[in-house]
Amino acid sequence: MRHEWALWVGGFLGGFVLGLALSLTYTWVIDPPPLTGTAPAALNPQDKEIYTVLIAAAYVADGDLDRARRRLTELKDSDTENTIVALAERYINEGRDARDIRALARLADALGGTSAAMRPFIATPTPTLTLTPTPTTQPPTPTPTQVVRATPTPTVTPNPPRRTPTAVSAEVFGVVQSTALCDPTTDGLLRVYVRDGAGDGLPGVEILVNWPGGEDRFFTGFKPEADPGYADFEMDPGEIYQVELMDVQSDTAQEVGAGLADLCPELPSRVQPSWQIVFQIEK
Repeated sequence: MRHEWALWVGGFLGGFVLGLALSLTYTWVIDPPPLTGTAPAALNPQDKEIYTVLIAAAYVADGDLDRARRRLTELKDSDTENTIVALAERYINEGRDARDIRALARLADALGGTSAAMRPFIATPTPTLTLTPTPTTQPPTPTPTQVVRATPTPTVTPNPPRRTPTAVSAEVFGVVQSTALCDPTTDGLLRVYVRDGAGDGLPGVEILVNWPGGEDRFFTGFKPEADPGYADFEMDPGEIYQVELMDVQSDTAQEVGAGLADLCPELPSRVQPSWQIVFQIEK
């Protein structure tokens, strides 16, 4: 009796395994079901964020705003502009890749949305001036004793930055932005951006901050993950500062921090407002 029971159980298990193998082979190999894509609107929040950054990067590359709009409509977001602005501001506060921040900021600006924190990342390229040399009738003939020596070019060490690049030492930097930031994620932080004429950050630029009780100096470039031309300084509550660049021709940002208590009444009492200054080469 036991022998017959064992044979029955063995036969049942063998048939089950064989049937399962045949069904899986048919489903996975012979006649697999068609693959279907997931609509962007059905993605989880993290994947939607990645999808938005990719759309912004594509817009910066091809400049096709209509295509970017069509792609964004797939997310079925009724407030696309503010969603991208909020995402860009979060990336700025988290110190994300400057290329992603710049792409989001430019796409948001093209869609009609922007903010004070995003403006340093929205730059208009400066047209390049091409100089045509005037040919001379006859080049000068060097004498046999004339020796032509190559002048060595000074090298700027990027890490850590210690001096202003000579390429911009003759340029004039204007203050294109000096404004309060009612940002609850920062606490009394002076954020300074230094940019060239095309809007790219410049590392190694020395910044002077002075106030009635003293002064301090610091350099851009120590936080390249945020922006090559970025630097920050912790402000004291109620203090008024003046900010300028060293070793270059620079305007001075006056009255930095003035009236902060009245400018950001919505901030919690334990959080001090911040301030943002942008220096950029004048066109």
